[in-house]
Amino acid sequence: MKIAVIAGTPVDTQMGVELLKSRGAEALGFPISRTPEEQTAFQVGSQSAREAAVGAVLENIKIRGMDRVLLYCNSLSATIDAHGLAEGRGLRIWTPMDVYGEIALQYRRIGVLAANCQGAAGVERAMVNASPETLVFGAGVLPLVLGVEAGTPPEKLAEDCGLGLLLRFFEDNGAEAVVLGCTHFPYVKQALGKRTSLPVLDPAERLAELVLAP
Repeated sequence: MKIAVIAGTPVDTQMGVELLKSRGAEALGFPISRTPEEQTAFQVGSQSAREAAVGAVLENIKIRGMDRVLLYCNSLSATIDAHGLAEGRGLRIWTPMDVYGEIALQYRRIGVLAANCQGAAGVERAMVNASPETLVFGAGVLPLVLGVEAGTPPEKLAEDCGLGLLLRFFEDNGAEAVVLGCTHFPYVKQALGKRTSLPVLDPAERLAELVLAP
């Protein structure tokens, strides 16, 4: 089974590839942008341009004979109709948004750490659609993404980006869990766990299960 991985930059694309390879699958990456800044600009630009760019990548994937796609980018997933674009080409696709609804059914108040506000809005939409009574507190922290891409040590990133204060904000608002709303952020999961008593939830594990299911 060979699975195509689409993501925002080469870094998170490779993270998605490694996620699947660690479970015995063969994966091939297709990054959309070169940098996080370029990807954010892409996400807030023309809807038609976004769908055309992703559609072109999907066409390439289809030509290569693959029919399963992992869209391993929260904020990109939030700004396109990924399922519509893929299904119209006879492809099956999974995104982190497929997991957030499941998480929302387990908690009433959730803090979301996202790459940008596009991603935070998408996670909130997926959660509230699944569970209208769930309250979502979101934050977009693009400097954290830049630090991950630069290889800055997780503990230093947590300090530089004020994640302790952000986690306290979530706690003060009654959050029952913190969700990683960006596929870059498993990199700092342990650092986050040291700064809060709340469970820190990574949707990647469940996402991999969905993609690899028969």
